[in-house]
Amino acid sequence: MPIKALTLDLWLTLIWDSSELEDYRKLRRLVNFYRFANRIHRNSGIKAESSFKFNDVRLAIESLSKKSEEYYERGKDLHPRERGEMLFRMLKIKVEEKDREGIFEKAGKVLSNSGYLRKHPNVNPEARPTLRAFRKTFPDLKIALISNAARSTATYRRTLNALGIGEYFDHFVISCEIGFLKPRKEIFQHTLKLLKVKPEETLHIGDLFSADVVGAFSCGMNACLYSGLWKKYSQLASVRGSMYGIPSWAGAHIPEDFKPKDSKVIVEEIQKLQQALEIAKRIP
Repeated sequence: MPIKALTLDLWLTLIWDSSELEDYRKLRRLVNFYRFANRIHRNSGIKAESSFKFNDVRLAIESLSKKSEEYYERGKDLHPRERGEMLFRMLKIKVEEKDREGIFEKAGKVLSNSGYLRKHPNVNPEARPTLRAFRKTFPDLKIALISNAARSTATYRRTLNALGIGEYFDHFVISCEIGFLKPRKEIFQHTLKLLKVKPEETLHIGDLFSADVVGAFSCGMNACLYSGLWKKYSQLASVRGSMYGIPSWAGAHIPEDFKPKDSKVIVEEIQKLQQALEIAKRIP
């Protein structure tokens, strides 16, 4: 029986950012949120305990990043709306009860969209041919994105549409909207439920062993560890002198003793994205 669903990671599997693009997005996020918060602050009925400056917003966003890491360590993620609300509290901006839901929602959109409207990430040149080949080989195949990311589905759908690959995806599953990060089972199980398929009928492709392979494997899914863009890790590290936000376990190969308990489940490492198509054909 042919596979019924394909799920893919986003960053360093389908797209990637240079350090310059990442810096640009951080700056746009800071500037746009500062402008938004000031506009809200000036509105009637909304007060701040004290005035805040550009640097205050910068420090608040840095504090939010550290706070987010506490959630990440537990395998959880924050919705953009929650991030917006936390920033308002850090800046001591009081919002009327009747306005809170709408304002925090808009604040989340500012954080999510900033830096993505004019400049797009780089697209993996293998992405479109691979997705097209999967659709041609398996006409009824369902395809979903599973990403650990702080941007909304709307942001990434718009981005992937601009890059020419958005049309291939039936569903977008983003950690900040689900509340759980890979490799937590919850995010994979949520995706399987959306796709209405069984784990063994699905193939997942991602660049991180600990997040993608372990997470998919724990749910009984077939998995491919894609190493084709691993060189981007070292390029970012050479620019920043660190892994620049990339996990310390990035670039880890599948351990030799890592074997699925179910002999029918396939777990393999690939260097080219299109190799996944041949693996998909072998899934019983």
